[in-house]
Amino acid sequence: MRFLSIFVLSALALTATAQNFTITGKATSKAEGVQVIVTNQDTKAVLADKPRVTDGTFNIEGTVEDQTLFEISVGNRRNRAYVIVEPNATVTVDFTQQPVVVAGGLNDKLAAVEKEVDEKGNALNEKIRQYQTEGKSRDEIAAIMEPEIESIYAIYRKAIDDNKDNMVGAYFLAVTASQLFPSLESLEAIMAEVKYAGKIKAVTDLHAFLEKAETTKEGKMFVDFSGFDLEGNASKLSDYVGKGKYVLVDFWASWCGPCKGEIPNLIELQEKFGGEKFTVLGVNVWDEEDKFKAALEEEGIKYPQIYIPRDNKDNATELYSIRGIPQIMLFGPDGTIVKRNLRGQEMKDFVAGQLK
Repeated sequence: MRFLSIFVLSALALTATAQNFTITGKATSKAEGVQVIVTNQDTKAVLADKPRVTDGTFNIEGTVEDQTLFEISVGNRRNRAYVIVEPNATVTVDFTQQPVVVAGGLNDKLAAVEKEVDEKGNALNEKIRQYQTEGKSRDEIAAIMEPEIESIYAIYRKAIDDNKDNMVGAYFLAVTASQLFPSLESLEAIMAEVKYAGKIKAVTDLHAFLEKAETTKEGKMFVDFSGFDLEGNASKLSDYVGKGKYVLVDFWASWCGPCKGEIPNLIELQEKFGGEKFTVLGVNVWDEEDKFKAALEEEGIKYPQIYIPRDNKDNATELYSIRGIPQIMLFGPDGTIVKRNLRGQEMKDFVAGQLK
């Protein structure tokens, strides 16, 4: 695959000689004595050098073999900045400014793009507030603003195109990849063009996510996972799916409001169609067992459940590339994934149509 070539290039780069870099910074008086944490956005490793803010300043020194993106946080991750470091370079970071000002080398290019995006974004927010005052509906505002939002994405696209040979392009790819390159094919194509794309974990994580999504998209055979039933016995998806009936699988949690909003629809479908040809199956994820079981009683859920503990290595949501819940999908009698992202009346109509 094209993506593999990125890692080959990255591996070859490791033969380069490490060279020094320096980051000098300013921080507010509230940060006095606070430790400064620097995290490599490729490896997620934290630099051993963790200076403390002294007299409003800090100084970080280290070595890099090539352009590298770091996250610098002072006190907590809400007070952070992203910094591109190059061999033999000095970068300045000023946390006394809002937004944080990062200067030096490629950071100047990055800041110029972010400034353009911020200015346009602020103008768009002002327009939205104006339309809200005028009483326009949410859908009306969305329709009006769609071209304006696209103009912001155009800025990002240009930044990526203009900086394919440096870390600036990779940074903006990381910021926008899920919106601008949502398919595996489109992401792999742009990663092959952007030199440092494989050096930012956010991009490679999205690639891995989309790879898994390919294996569990509509038309593919189900991927098995395991958990526990209500009695604490081992239970698998394959205990229900691929057994000759349609199975509507609901990935949910007790704390999830939208999940609870779908439960009456699921109960209705189970009561109407449940039997030899159809069943609803709940898969409880990202939850605590006692709260999960309490929710079953509160919501009147009678259809079968698989509980997935948080520390379960066989993570159902990762296998099915699920980032948000509820995620409701219909499996066919042979175990094929018929439809994902089912909700509300559309879900009820679709299930009824399949069963006819």
